[in-house]
Amino acid sequence: MADPSSLGGVPESEIAATAAALGVPSEAGSSLLTRFIRGVVSLVTKRHTSGESGQFAVFLQSDAVSEHAKKCRHVEVPMLSNGADPVSNRVFLSSPTLKSSFRLCLNWTDAASLFGAIREVGLGDVPAFVVDFRGNVPVAHMYRRGLDDPESAEDIPLAGLPITTDQMKSALDRFYEASLRTPFLITEAHGQRVWKDAGAGTPESRPEERIQGRLVDLLRGAFPHHDLRGEPRTPDGRADIVVSRKTISIDSLPAVVTEWVLELKALADMTTNGTPSNANHPEAVRSALEQALAYQAQLNGVKAAVCCYDMRGDDEGDAVCFAHIAADAATNQVPLWRWYLFRDTAESRAARGYLTPAPT
Repeated sequence: MADPSSLGGVPESEIAATAAALGVPSEAGSSLLTRFIRGVVSLVTKRHTSGESGQFAVFLQSDAVSEHAKKCRHVEVPMLSNGADPVSNRVFLSSPTLKSSFRLCLNWTDAASLFGAIREVGLGDVPAFVVDFRGNVPVAHMYRRGLDDPESAEDIPLAGLPITTDQMKSALDRFYEASLRTPFLITEAHGQRVWKDAGAGTPESRPEERIQGRLVDLLRGAFPHHDLRGEPRTPDGRADIVVSRKTISIDSLPAVVTEWVLELKALADMTTNGTPSNANHPEAVRSALEQALAYQAQLNGVKAAVCCYDMRGDDEGDAVCFAHIAADAATNQVPLWRWYLFRDTAESRAARGYLTPAPT
């Protein structure tokens, strides 16, 4: 085989250095549903900018478009993603990339009859992106489990505005409730496993990285106008998750604003080998705050937060977990957030307090 250096082009060392500096590409590893959400937001933004108005637009995401399209009369819209076709007052069935799309011929007059018509043809369990064009600014909701489950709706911002602290916390809470709270949810979400043996409290190796990969995907869907990057390099190490947004500077030049730096920390009292861990958890939490502040400074981040995923046997609560760093965090305006990963569904139900405690 020829020596690669004799073939010209970019040296391997330069490619490796560039990859190390940039980290994971902002779209790498995105799920099909996340790609669909971001594609629809881009399409709706184009149509709104062109002056489109109306009542509603619904985009149904399907991995089996041809089969689902057979459920009702339809018309092919092969170039929907280009943004030249009207979308308001229409229902579309599309592939995750929007390259294969059909307009469904349904009869409806308002939101209730629209949702009913989609359910009646057997598409109520298909992920649905619903846009309300009736106001001055369109409003969007994503039903990840379809219109059959209205409680699954989440707001999707259509304007590229800064992410508030409440919006970020809400997205992180949804992630936890949907895919981390119990071992059952972790398995059902079809992502990387976090527990090797939940009952024994044994984590998989590198649980922070496993949580990070799943979280980046959800945040890309929750904030489709933002770029999310995992582990970009700084002089003091790699930040876990960086959320940025393209904008225009005061000099009318393209600019990128780093809005959020999220530092993740998984706390476990067992090793992946099933032996008790000797980790210093208070020091690990303190280190997470220190890292968050360092990466925020070096990346010129507007906000930073510490996100702890507690896998220990006893749920000590936020106040105890963060007692030794609460003052420093408050001084630096860094939110301290923690979520407890239950080892079985019975513990999770009990913690919700559905019943009063049994008498002793």
